[in-house]
Amino acid sequence: MKEKNTIYTDFADEIITKETKNKAYNYTEKRNDYIKMHHISVLEDENELGKEKGEYITIECEDMGNHIARTHMAEAICESMMHMCEARNLKFQKILVIGLGNREIISDALGPYVASKLLVTAHLYENEDKAYLKGTRNVAVLSPGVMGQTGMESFSIVKSVTQMYHPDLIIAIDALATRNLNRINRVIQLNDTGIQPGSGVGNYRHALNEASLHVPVIAIGVATVSSVGAIVSDVLQDEKDAKNILKRLSKVKRMDMIVTPKSMDDALQYLTDMLSDGINHFLHPDFDNL
Repeated sequence: MKEKNTIYTDFADEIITKETKNKAYNYTEKRNDYIKMHHISVLEDENELGKEKGEYITIECEDMGNHIARTHMAEAICESMMHMCEARNLKFQKILVIGLGNREIISDALGPYVASKLLVTAHLYENEDKAYLKGTRNVAVLSPGVMGQTGMESFSIVKSVTQMYHPDLIIAIDALATRNLNRINRVIQLNDTGIQPGSGVGNYRHALNEASLHVPVIAIGVATVSSVGAIVSDVLQDEKDAKNILKRLSKVKRMDMIVTPKSMDDALQYLTDMLSDGINHFLHPDFDNL
């Protein structure tokens, strides 16, 4: 979603301000010693947040270098996905996981990296005795790449596979944009409304959601990038004339340039491990014993 002053964000909780009417949503927060969770229920299709009606959960951690904190994050991911399915009374046994993004660009590689570490069982359900698959679900994984690699929209590839595989649930994983520099590589968002690849950086592609795919979609993403506009806004936030300064700067070229930390290579590894752990436990109820 493109905001004024070229400040982009994919996160529902970053759009809420003091001026936002709370009739459009319900907001709750909880935390422990390691993580903080924000739960936003958008109640109406037409709302100030510009978000689809549904559930949005963000899970935030101050110290991703802490192994215990990452374990809490993985558990919260699994529990949040279960909560979303239970709230909608979703019954599922066949799941298609989509790893969105460009594996060759480190800040956009999260989806394919996580997808590569998930336990895939669809082929076994076709050929093996089901008794040997106790504690698992029928899971297929797809990394459709990007248009520059395949010549096709990710949506077209996903829709074709969906029509062939007939999943009960789709999970889409992608890298997201944040307007808060301090949240890069530290915050995850889950929602039950699907995802529009590229929307966080103003590069809108066809949405992957229940309306377009005719299958419920849970989207999961981590903040890996921000815009130059967000950096400038962050620096100017305490300035009295910040709004006017940002308005003038919005006309400057390159304010919408997307940036990522130089430590992204290392961060990608622990983010991949954390996300894949949480998702695998959701996909396969007896994952620890497999």
